[in-house]
Amino acid sequence: MLKTLKEYLGGFRSGSYDNLQPMASLGDTPPKGQGGKDSRGVGLAANKNPRIARKPGQKANSKKHSDLYTDENPKGTIHGLGFVDRETAVKSVSKIKNSGKTHAHKIQAAIAMSQRAKVASERSKDPETKKRLRSAHLVYQKFIDTNKKKKD
Repeated sequence: MLKTLKEYLGGFRSGSYDNLQPMASLGDTPPKGQGGKDSRGVGLAANKNPRIARKPGQKANSKKHSDLYTDENPKGTIHGLGFVDRETAVKSVSKIKNSGKTHAHKIQAAIAMSQRAKVASERSKDPETKKRLRSAHLVYQKFIDTNKKKKD
């Protein structure tokens, strides 16, 4: 059965602009019958549920949490780091040194990048790529070893 224009538009509106209401959702809620608000991020709700990779049952911001590729607290991130090859790693170490962060933060960033390079080199099948990633890992490792604070 065809809808009339009045039914289709939800009625006619009269009055000033103050009385106007949106006729359709702007994407904040999913269409009826296609899941609740938590089932997907749509429109303004897209960033409310960011990916948090943890082990099952592990609490957020756990001290034992170690995911190399997820940044749960992006406020203190040192941007522009990489581990593709030795040259990129040297530039990244320079960025880490000049970041103005605490010593612990710098070491933590270098350790994360070193581990990423190490894992990528181990998983790589191409010998040339493996060699480049390994050299990047060694650059980060050298920085870590020379900047570790000695425990007495």
